[in-house]
Amino acid sequence: MKAAVKTIWLGMGVFRLMLSTAPGLWGMERLIIRRSRWGALFVACLLFATLCCCEATAQNRAGRVIGNIDGISYDGTQFLVSGWTCQQGNQDSIAVHIYADRSAYDTPPGTFVTAGTADLDSEPAVSQSCQDAKGGKHRFKVALPNQLLKTYQKRKLYVHGIATAGNVENAAIGGSGTMRLPKPEWPAEPINPNFLDGERTAVFDTARDSCEQTDIPDAMARAFRDYKETIHLIASHFVTRASLGLTLESAKHNCQVTYNSHHDANPADFDDATWLDSFYSIDGKEIVALGHMEYHGWEHPGMCSPKGDIDGSCWYNAATFHMSEDGGYHFGPPKPPADYVLGLPYKYEINQGPEGYSIDTNIVKAGGWYYAIVTGWQWPPNCGDGKGKRPCLFSGGGSPIRTANLLDPSSWRGWDGKDFDVVFADPYRGPVARPEDHVYTPVPWMDAANGLNFHEPSHSFIATLWDPWTTEYGPPGLYFSTSADFIHWSKPALAITLNQLLQKEPEGNWSYLYFSLIDPKSTDSNYSMVTDNPYLYYVRMDDDHGPYKRVLFRQKIKLNWLTTSGQNASARHRP
Repeated sequence: MKAAVKTIWLGMGVFRLMLSTAPGLWGMERLIIRRSRWGALFVACLLFATLCCCEATAQNRAGRVIGNIDGISYDGTQFLVSGWTCQQGNQDSIAVHIYADRSAYDTPPGTFVTAGTADLDSEPAVSQSCQDAKGGKHRFKVALPNQLLKTYQKRKLYVHGIATAGNVENAAIGGSGTMRLPKPEWPAEPINPNFLDGERTAVFDTARDSCEQTDIPDAMARAFRDYKETIHLIASHFVTRASLGLTLESAKHNCQVTYNSHHDANPADFDDATWLDSFYSIDGKEIVALGHMEYHGWEHPGMCSPKGDIDGSCWYNAATFHMSEDGGYHFGPPKPPADYVLGLPYKYEINQGPEGYSIDTNIVKAGGWYYAIVTGWQWPPNCGDGKGKRPCLFSGGGSPIRTANLLDPSSWRGWDGKDFDVVFADPYRGPVARPEDHVYTPVPWMDAANGLNFHEPSHSFIATLWDPWTTEYGPPGLYFSTSADFIHWSKPALAITLNQLLQKEPEGNWSYLYFSLIDPKSTDSNYSMVTDNPYLYYVRMDDDHGPYKRVLFRQKIKLNWLTTSGQNASARHRP
């Protein structure tokens, strides 16, 4: 059985709650919050130590767990196991744990596969069997992802209902052991371009290269050359380290700390956990970095309610300025408030997150301007136009920002729908009279931007877009969009789907984040330019072994299909 540990990792794009997978403990669950930050904060705490651990409550009777597996179906994309389960005498929906080979109570026990909840509508006959006069929800339909079935196919299926009250066995329900997990059946995929070129290479494998447990690839890979022509390749956590070498291929992970987060408890200082992930070399010695700062209210006494450590509601984000004067070997922020670059014009509020902005791309120069893409969550949480909802003060999404002076953190301006006239107001420096004037206007397609590059063959800018959660662009996967002015972007073009990536993996439970393009043939010291054959960098996470087991991969790709297929934006908008 896995240890009864709760781990929270916050990163650009993902927030996860992973719990022990033994019956009687919580199953592995995943909560995804869009546009979170890329990295990961790791908080671990002991929850339970035995099976059957939940105490009876006054309103619930500790009846036995019953239920039945109806069968396994296929919805066109994945298999699902369905049925019903409950704890007799209780209205509450209960958790469902899927096991392979044997019951969790057998000797040896079966192997945990996945989990869900019996929280779908159920008919009167089920309520009667559950002794539930109030008619609670007790049916379940739990997805069996194809990637998991690569490991567990043809093995016997067992389903456990997890009691919510009393010292009651979390019994395997009816039908357990009578059917087998199916072979994976991947859905029909769209016709994709000839994208991948050769085999991938592991650039940073935590099992091999980590300097400490939390030394993990936790942001998009960025690169720049210093005054000695040494390349700094950085894809780090909130303790920043770099890989160093004379070429991208020879760069090796270095244990020297480039920047260490200060974990300042005062949200007004914007100096808590900080990921450096946007860099620009001015002259090889002076290197500007923009940091993604996450204020973690749950880590600071009095700054979060008990629930805020698991649902992101005490999570506040902004972008900060950092400077190196020794070629990128050490970075430091100016003293607050001079470190502030941008954020929402609203102060941190307990239990009102996730809140804030994140600069999700590198910095590129066009003419006399420096550009990046900023993204943010809709805020306040659960806002909208519907009845009973409070109005949104920020609609969410992505948008370009720019400055003519990288050395002035206050000079960045946001897009207002007509021009770059949005001034980002620090809410802690004084009252903000009209906060709505200090919120940027999103542009289409940019809410999943991971990187920006200038594509030399087409003389257009390319945005790298990774969206594994929704179908905003099409099937979950990797997309590219092109533009001549950072405002008007082409409809994202699919490069490869999430399923196509997973099918190339060995057995296991994998997910991906942090995609970016870096070209070894780039002639600029910030690797902003790409040809038709750059490297694609991305991080693969091992979801069966917690947040510390990851690999940063490098994969050569082909981009000639992108601009020759008419995807590039109109040249009339050139900056």
